[in-house]
Amino acid sequence: MTEKEEKILKEIINYYKENKIMPSIRFIAKKLHYKSHNSVYQTFKSLEKKKYLIRHNNKLILNETVKEDTFIKIIPIVNTNKTVNLFSNKKGKYLAFKLTNNYFINDCLKKGDILIVKEGKSIKENELGLFIIDGKYRIMKYNYKDGFYLLSDKEQIILYKIKLIGKVIKVLRTM
Repeated sequence: MTEKEEKILKEIINYYKENKIMPSIRFIAKKLHYKSHNSVYQTFKSLEKKKYLIRHNNKLILNETVKEDTFIKIIPIVNTNKTVNLFSNKKGKYLAFKLTNNYFINDCLKKGDILIVKEGKSIKENELGLFIIDGKYRIMKYNYKDGFYLLSDKEQIILYKIKLIGKVIKVLRTM
């Protein structure tokens, strides 16, 4: 999300909260001191494309999932050059990882799923985490036994030095 989109979206949210209706493009342009209404119109279109605003009965309205206390983040997918939008009311850093195999089919995950990872240094037994192993990002299931990290995807491997990036907190699946 660009700085301009974020500024306009925050203004829309504030106006909607106070008035229970959407502000006009003209109002936003005047409030934020934009000289061009067209610039604000293009930003509205961009916000609609990104699903922050949606069409209902041919009118543009605020997506109900976007709230005042929601942090809208653009999350990079670490193993592609794409990003995903994440709505979160929790502070923290997030990454995304697109599964390129079916190693976790038993965990109801499949190739193409995008896993949202919250950065952190703790993970519990049998949780999926994002690790850096040999300079590459890998999603692995975590276990710790007898002083060794036991990580598994299609096979179990034992590692002494690994870097935990964070744990998987959410799965996005496109149908």
